[in-house]
Amino acid sequence: MKVKYQYHLILYFLLALSVMALAFVVFSYNVDINYNLKTKKTGLIMYNDIAYKAICNNTPYDSIPLPARVRVSAFDTNYTVLYDNFNINQVGEKVLREELEIAKKYGSSTLLRKANAMDAHFLFYVKKYPDFYLRTALECDEEILRNVKSEQRYIYMIAFLFILLAVIIFYITRRLTKPINALNQFINIVNSPNRDFSKIKFPNDELGEVGKRIIETYQRYEETKLYKEQMSHNVAHELKTPVTAIRAYLETILNSPDMGKETFSKFVEKAYSQSMRLSSLISDVSTLNKLDEKSDSFKNEDVVISQCLKEVLNELGYKIEANNIEFVSLISTNLRLNGCYTLIYSLFKNLIDNSIEHGGKNITITLSAGINQIPGDGGYRIDFTYTDTGKGIPPENLPRIFERFYRIEEGRTRKTGGCGLGLAIVQNAILYHRGEVTVDNRPEGGVIFKFHLYSL
Repeated sequence: MKVKYQYHLILYFLLALSVMALAFVVFSYNVDINYNLKTKKTGLIMYNDIAYKAICNNTPYDSIPLPARVRVSAFDTNYTVLYDNFNINQVGEKVLREELEIAKKYGSSTLLRKANAMDAHFLFYVKKYPDFYLRTALECDEEILRNVKSEQRYIYMIAFLFILLAVIIFYITRRLTKPINALNQFINIVNSPNRDFSKIKFPNDELGEVGKRIIETYQRYEETKLYKEQMSHNVAHELKTPVTAIRAYLETILNSPDMGKETFSKFVEKAYSQSMRLSSLISDVSTLNKLDEKSDSFKNEDVVISQCLKEVLNELGYKIEANNIEFVSLISTNLRLNGCYTLIYSLFKNLIDNSIEHGGKNITITLSAGINQIPGDGGYRIDFTYTDTGKGIPPENLPRIFERFYRIEEGRTRKTGGCGLGLAIVQNAILYHRGEVTVDNRPEGGVIFKFHLYSL
């Protein structure tokens, strides 16, 4: 099932929005954590200032006015402990602490770590003064530890969200550029000698469908271009014969002023015959071009099949009579469908012409039809069966008889004036009415055409 490109975009947007929303929530939570830690750090800075002022006023270390929960430590410039209200045993010892190193470098520092001597976690604030370091600290309760751990998780979460968002953007970009890459591949193949489009893969959505249609349109264009070239060549070849014949007959007449009346009439008749052949060729080519181009010149109307067939028989009556052909119509006078009268007329005319020219004399042509209703559609189609008792078609020629300019008997067809377009028109007229046609030889002799036309 094809998933609409619109749905893909909605899904990608919602996914990206969800990631952004989650990032915002995590960020907001981290703001709260940082606020709590900043509040405690502000308190330590204040306690540090109070302690420094008290020392400047020669207040003894143990008399510094600070809450009992605040740890106060003093160090000289060599990191020797001058005072520690939580660990008196360290006084006089030289200690190396990370927060002191940082304060030495930057003037102050804030650090959360475990004090091994106290077996507890403290949030330390150290400030460097000219002659000593003053450190204040608060023992970390569960809330502070949770906040710090949450901050660490926040960093990991932000990193994960950034990676996730990068993956999503990469996937979206790759998904959006896939049709473009496929089209680039198509262009490269077009410019290559081996035009194999089967390896081009499009996504199963609207953009993919557009890409497939572009390739299909190009292939149809190439086929049409090749057909037009072949058509032009064949038409030029076919036109050459009647034009050359007409010219020869007329030159003979012009160069023979003493020609007898009977001979003159004979040459005029032959020139006329070739002109009719030329006219028929031009008409057939025009009809096929209109069918190929799906021209609006073909208008659909209510066609009475028996009436259309009657007019065809009137036109071909002299040929039917001259070849002693019996035509049997089993068509109901009420049989009709909505379609193109011109094409239906050409269909029957070319079928009968084909039997006359190739079936031989003294044959019987039979045409029958039946209506087939389309379930659930309300429409219908007419199934036709056309047979003759003529010579039939060589089996090796059957697959190609609907090809344009294809002749079964080259010499005979030229003699009779055919140009190999009649059955091509038959097939295309049937296709115009959304039908299909098959042809085969009858066991008892002759050919049988089966085809159907849909009421449009």
